[in-house]
Amino acid sequence: MNEIAAIRHPVDDSLAIPLYHQVYLILKERIRSGAHSAGSALPIEHTLCEEFGVSRITVKRAMRELVNDGLVVRQRGKGTFVAEDAAAPAKNALDDLLQSVQAIGAATDVTNLSSEILEPATDVASKLELDSTAKVLRSHQIRLTDGEPLAVIIAYVPEAIAKHLDPETENLPMLVRLNMAGIPVARAEQEVTATLADPTIAAQLSIEVGAPLLKLTRLVFDDANQPVEWLTSFYRGDRYAMRTSLTHESVGRHSTWKSAAE
Repeated sequence: MNEIAAIRHPVDDSLAIPLYHQVYLILKERIRSGAHSAGSALPIEHTLCEEFGVSRITVKRAMRELVNDGLVVRQRGKGTFVAEDAAAPAKNALDDLLQSVQAIGAATDVTNLSSEILEPATDVASKLELDSTAKVLRSHQIRLTDGEPLAVIIAYVPEAIAKHLDPETENLPMLVRLNMAGIPVARAEQEVTATLADPTIAAQLSIEVGAPLLKLTRLVFDDANQPVEWLTSFYRGDRYAMRTSLTHESVGRHSTWKSAAE
């Protein structure tokens, strides 16, 4: 679901993204969109705690992330202020995607159902632009929160790329593993659709057959524009939601809403 970040209490402790990271993302978008202009003071911690319904520790951690990104500066005894150059996005959409994937990985546990080198199905080979002799690493995981299944994630990586992955990082999301291995990831094409649980997915997620799911597919490319990962994820509709921060742009008589990643 898409929600505008300016609503009250926009964080959700049922999501797999940590509360501090939700607060950080919302404040970052407000800064980038100009809602908090360069040089202006951010609300004090007590005010932010009340707005988001979180603890001071959560707000402090979110603020620390903003400081690390160079978006805000702290002045002892005066408060926290938006950096003068904060309006220009410091990161691109792929950075934000990686950060979100890292946050989900940090907030969830993982059960590895399988990890094996095999001959890819025709559709997978086509997505990864592989010839008939190439093989792939297939990683099949279940992500859990509070011991309950959240998502089934199936990732395919060309064998030539998989050789660079550290086996010790097997429990991390594949995009994070690629980044840690130094694979020069440059862009990704991602799509989210609604679907229903088939018997296999239903059993893995402990839900009824036909229960609603969010299906996410992602094709990741390196800096030579070659596919390096094809991923399909199935998220439980009762435990996962997608939020997009939107900014309003108006030029003359034309009015548009754009996501933060655009």
